[in-house]
Amino acid sequence: MTTEKAIRLNDDQIVLNSPYEANEVAAIKGVPGAKWDRLGQVWRIPVSSLKPMKIFAVQFDYWLDPDLRVLDLPDPPYEMQGIELVDESLVIRFAYDSVKVAAVRQIAGSRWNTKKKVWEAPRSSLSQALQFARNFRMNVPEELESMELKVIEEQAQKIAASRSLDAEIEVPDLVGELLPYQKAGVQYLVDHKKLFLADEMGTGKSVMSLAAVQCENAYPSLIVCPPNLALNWATEIDKFFPSRTWRRVINRSEFPEEEADFTIIGYSNIDYHPEALKGYQSYIFDESHYLKNPKAKRTKRAQKLAKTVPNTGLVFCLTGTPITSRPAEYGPQLEIIGRLKEFGGLWAFYKRYCGAFQDRFKQWHIDGATNLDELNERLRGSCYIRRTKDQVLKDLPPIRHSEWMIEPDPKYAKEYKQAEEDIVQFLADRAAELAAELGQDPRSAAVRARFKAEAHQHLVRLSVLKKIAAKSKLKAVNEWVEIRINEGRKVVLAAHHREIVDALADEYGGLKIQGGMKIEDVEKAKSAFMEQSAEDAPVIVLSIQASKAGHTLTAAQDMLFIEHPWTPADVDQVSARIHRIGTKGSVQITHALAAGTIDESVYSLINHKRSVVNAATEGTIEESEGVTAASLMEDFLSEADTRGKI
Repeated sequence: MTTEKAIRLNDDQIVLNSPYEANEVAAIKGVPGAKWDRLGQVWRIPVSSLKPMKIFAVQFDYWLDPDLRVLDLPDPPYEMQGIELVDESLVIRFAYDSVKVAAVRQIAGSRWNTKKKVWEAPRSSLSQALQFARNFRMNVPEELESMELKVIEEQAQKIAASRSLDAEIEVPDLVGELLPYQKAGVQYLVDHKKLFLADEMGTGKSVMSLAAVQCENAYPSLIVCPPNLALNWATEIDKFFPSRTWRRVINRSEFPEEEADFTIIGYSNIDYHPEALKGYQSYIFDESHYLKNPKAKRTKRAQKLAKTVPNTGLVFCLTGTPITSRPAEYGPQLEIIGRLKEFGGLWAFYKRYCGAFQDRFKQWHIDGATNLDELNERLRGSCYIRRTKDQVLKDLPPIRHSEWMIEPDPKYAKEYKQAEEDIVQFLADRAAELAAELGQDPRSAAVRARFKAEAHQHLVRLSVLKKIAAKSKLKAVNEWVEIRINEGRKVVLAAHHREIVDALADEYGGLKIQGGMKIEDVEKAKSAFMEQSAEDAPVIVLSIQASKAGHTLTAAQDMLFIEHPWTPADVDQVSARIHRIGTKGSVQITHALAAGTIDESVYSLINHKRSVVNAATEGTIEESEGVTAASLMEDFLSEADTRGKI
């Protein structure tokens, strides 16, 4: 017996004496009612938690007071263990039992309420909760038993509504006509009030959200969007609801004094007017995937603003790409629309749908994708409407994607080889640093695991390879463009690096859209491309990052990606510039790939991510064996090993 590690009975409390051990502290914190007594330097636990303390004593080899050994508390009365519905949430009570705790965690959206000392789950998880209660023979009120079928039917109706393509709804003072699927969208927005409008790009999300605000008379309304889309929103308001007024917030130091129905502000400015932006009757967050990072200032500000809306107000997250590469991106946006609690909170969401885990270095990883069918169903059953162009725009010409493998220009071979050598050397040096830090061999599993965990940090270093590969394709690209110009076709070219964008624009008349341009110059370039003939304005060049939203270029039916981003969402958003309402012919998207270069791996990475995104947004599962970001970097690390640099 050691008195240093002892569990005693003291009056009506259990007292734990122990030296500090992180794993033991973590375990004791999970015992209901356990509190640290700073003065006495002991843990104090209520006798009601005797059972988990007995388990703790065995697990960590503690001396247990004989009085506690013979003490055996009965479970709470049967009627105290069970489920009840309180304020649209399921409350689940039971005496501590590790098996039951593991089982209750499997209920979608379940969470431990530390204040009330009960488990809670959303009403939508009633069937799972009832099955849990039946498995452990707990008390279930008759009204919940009879409610189960009703909840299932409600969920089915909500899921069907999220895919609906028609509805009977009148929008007051609307100029023009909504398409049937747009009416269904407005009806869904009005019915659910706080949600994702995630219809595919080019389907008219802006007019649907404006119409919903009008139907609910939810004024004043705040529209938060990327700065380059502010004028688009103003144009939409003037077009469809000319009787409504709008104002733009342009300056960080000044807020417009005039009153207006709609206030339009860019994401970059919301942190400078915190008080003036509170308390609107409706909030529209356009391109809400900009808010996917929970640590970003604009995300935190958007979340605070959305919480100031009245209970009857509207909060919409608009985006054709609610996630760009992984389900974790849903979390911060769900918080904005006030729905995260239905999933048990952010970390409960991460653990259930992102495969969250903590590695041996205490680093949390949320890059995974798990239970995606359930996630899609739960989203559609509560706060998510998504229809694709294939579903709603039957008359929209088809879109075709094709790969074009190019033999790289030999004059760039030496430059590419040197850049590749530099990256391999950098990764070899990094592996050596990690090995020294961990006290391990550079080839060890521990070093490899650490390297894999930080792989995303190094992807940017591969941009130099992407740029050289792009330059090696320009000769072939010029030939491709000339063929289409000679056929009288208009062409959109997409690239990433400014050097590539500028070179292509200079070659074909100077029309381009890229970061840093004035809004007026962007509009002039778009107008020239759309309104002038194919002879006078045959080509426009897009910077991928600057052209993902807000631009209509339906005069073209051909788009060529000379460079590729890291996510399928960016590809789809840029492609949507020519494949949207107004397109008059079949659309061909061509992906130029330099053979034997990083192009092939990046394109494979995009396709791999697409399978995950499709599963989480559409509810479809596609098998893919494409590379991951981690495996892409590991390939370079292996190359370093092969070359004897490790």
